[in-house]
Amino acid sequence: MSQQKVTQLYWKNLPELLSPEGNKVQTLKGFDPEFIDIVDYIIRITHRIWEQKNIGLCVDYYGEYCPVHTLGGYSDDVETVVKNTLKTIGAFPDRSLIGENVIWRDLGEEYGYYSSHRITSIMTNKGPSEFGPATGKTGRVTTIADCICYENKIVYEWLMRDNSFLVKQLGLDVLEAAHHFAQLPDNATFEQWRQNEIKRVKAGEPSEHQWPTKIADNALAIANRWIDQLFNQKSFSHAAELYHLNAKVQWPGGVEAVGIPGIKGVLIRFLSQVPDARATVDHVGVTDFEDKGEDIAIRWSIAGTFHSGDSKLSKFNGQDYFVLASTHLRIIDNKIQQEWTVFDEVAAYANLIKDYQRANADTGVASC
Repeated sequence: MSQQKVTQLYWKNLPELLSPEGNKVQTLKGFDPEFIDIVDYIIRITHRIWEQKNIGLCVDYYGEYCPVHTLGGYSDDVETVVKNTLKTIGAFPDRSLIGENVIWRDLGEEYGYYSSHRITSIMTNKGPSEFGPATGKTGRVTTIADCICYENKIVYEWLMRDNSFLVKQLGLDVLEAAHHFAQLPDNATFEQWRQNEIKRVKAGEPSEHQWPTKIADNALAIANRWIDQLFNQKSFSHAAELYHLNAKVQWPGGVEAVGIPGIKGVLIRFLSQVPDARATVDHVGVTDFEDKGEDIAIRWSIAGTFHSGDSKLSKFNGQDYFVLASTHLRIIDNKIQQEWTVFDEVAAYANLIKDYQRANADTGVASC
């Protein structure tokens, strides 16, 4: 089935997306017959759960056992999905979700579909959250949810959200929000996963999650070059080969840049705090962007030794630093025209704080 027959989000308004016309264009084995393709499934169930606040529908659309990885925690049961959704909406009751893109991959009949869903949310902080008491302020945040969807249910998820940009708009200091986040109870399964991921990424080993369906050679090559040349080799002269001269990037913390010099600056500033970083490409998906190019979704991880010249952060120097990230690239004429990179800086700092507290538990040294 041609990708161009599958729902594409750009240039479509919400009523059109919520009431698709025409016949089913993908097999969707085991999915409800109302859904015509995997993009339609993702958009409509997200709308029902988050926009219409039908939180109980999580039970219908998530597997009873569904591992969910974030940089700040782990869960693997649908009851926790319901609880966490309620907590988020309780803190941000007017949260709206604008689906900007769904980049998908057919994993084969045995495994279902992989979707990478980029969302912009507008929301007002009316209740206490993991970042602190309610502020009453409104913020905009980008999220990318990577999901494996099988027979009408999400059965695995990696969730990345630009929380540092959100807390800045709420009038909070990022590090103070991280300290508040670090007070949440430890999760032994999450800590074991994080330590295993740090070891894996430092060793340059592939993710355990692999599927047999082929990924387009060109998309895979671009993803591997982007990670290897910029993050592993730190060879920033390659940026001019990877990006168009007027390319635009969006990074965590509300960071934006246009043009090669600015893009190099974003990358260098990030990598300067983890100069020995190694990064791995953990998944690649690609879909057509009309007839003009293609959209590539890269889920990736980076690990290394933290090193900051900031006096507020320098006490964490020498500790392991790990990020779970997702990037959407718009490729025109084999170069990046636009980039959206999302990871949770607040959770990354919170993990540094928790590691510092564990290491100094017997000495009574504080982390703030």
